[in-house]
Amino acid sequence: MSQMDCIIIDDESTARSIMEHLVLQNEKLKLVDQFSDAIQAIKFLNQSSVSLIFLDIHMPSFSGFDFIQTLKNPPKIILTTSDKNFAIEAFEYDCIVDYLVKPISQSRFNKAVEKAHKLNRKPSEKNTSQNDQNQINELYINIDGV
Repeated sequence: MSQMDCIIIDDESTARSIMEHLVLQNEKLKLVDQFSDAIQAIKFLNQSSVSLIFLDIHMPSFSGFDFIQTLKNPPKIILTTSDKNFAIEAFEYDCIVDYLVKPISQSRFNKAVEKAHKLNRKPSEKNTSQNDQNQINELYINIDGV
């Protein structure tokens, strides 16, 4: 099983510590670094790449959404916030995999990571059964509503 390289971006040191603990408890993740502000993270990502970012929405001077908009090819992102009000806006971005509301339990965290891990796998790694390979890729839509 391949691990996903990840970073944590959160302006609160306590929140970063909690996220670090959650990451270290999950065998699918490898924590590469953590950042207290989005600008540092952007500099890092200009030199390196990761598979997953845990991103706080509320940060001084540069929100999580501002951060996402600066990335040309964003990796998978799991938002972490204490505010439920941005969930709708969050899913307008294709790169956002999940939305975790603080305090985050290990089981809910693991569920979000599992979702990111499935989306991150290359097509060749996915389990393909004979049925999947024989499946016809057509979709019929009944417009008359009958």
